[in-house]
Amino acid sequence: MKEQDRITKLLAKLLQQTQEGTLVWEAGKPPRDLTFGTEDVADTVFISEKKGRILRLFPYKTKFYTDEEEYHWEDGVALDISDEKESSWWRFPQNPIILDLLEAVKFNTVDVEGFINGLLSEED
Repeated sequence: MKEQDRITKLLAKLLQQTQEGTLVWEAGKPPRDLTFGTEDVADTVFISEKKGRILRLFPYKTKFYTDEEEYHWEDGVALDISDEKESSWWRFPQNPIILDLLEAVKFNTVDVEGFINGLLSEED
């Protein structure tokens, strides 16, 4: 199996475990290595632990320059493996599943399901 196929399979597994609630994520502030010395903007990072490794998932905005002084912002999502000191060891290559993973993590982290159920169960 090609390396890219193995990574896609792993990302699909992380997505499934997140949707099932067996992989739990916590929201936090981005560590220094994601905000210092870069023009990228990351406001939130979601952290989980798997097999003794720390996974960090975060949306970000980055400047895309079209000329020396002209730029626009582009949105991105990244998933990386980091250490306890919050330094990135390796970033997963871009893959559409990472965006799906972010949506599932947000859904579970803020308990959207519980919110919907609570509102639906209210008596009028």
